Amino acid sequence: MTMSRSRVLKALPYAVVLLVAAFLYFTASNIEFQQRAGTLGPDFWPKAIVALLLVTCAFEVGRALFAKDTIGEVSGVLEEIVEESAEQHAVVAAEVAVEHHPVLLALGIAATLAYVALVTRLGFFLSTALYLAGFLAIGGYRRWGVIAAVSGLGALLLMFIFMKVVYVSLPIGEAPFSAVTLLLMQLMGIR
Repeated sequence: MTMSRSRVLKALPYAVVLLVAAFLYFTASNIEFQQRAGTLGPDFWPKAIVALLLVTCAFEVGRALFAKDTIGEVSGVLEEIVEESAEQHAVVAAEVAVEHHPVLLALGIAATLAYVALVTRLGFFLSTALYLAGFLAIGGYRRWGVIAAVSGLGALLLMFIFMKVVYVSLPIGEAPFSAVTLLLMQLMGIR
């Protein structure tokens, strides 16, 4: 049984990504660190993500090479996602007239640039809370109590996920703003 050239060509991109992912997994496996009991090492998340990529690519290589041809073309996960997105976008675009808000866009970009500029001075929590509140206000939401709650709790949740679960070091800010970050870290048991 000979394999058709089109099947090999369909499998080739996934095979290339599979090889790159195998190299990345090997590299992540060689990250040197001192393991602390009860905590994830810095290699956990990169290895987990690359392992998912390896499984997905191996599946797609196998599917491209060995799956029965259906009536249409054999397509990969990425092709299906792109096609579905294009179809949904076409339907939505046909149903809804597109509104343009260049001022709101400029304000959103300015808020993002301000966030980047201030995050080291204010710290992650305060700058993220202000950024979320500003973005909600720029978007036209005017229930200020909800904005305060969502921005504060959202910043706290992100801080907890990044610092306690993913172990990402976030900027604590400069004095006196760093006192807020340090207090929150102490309350959440983050060292």
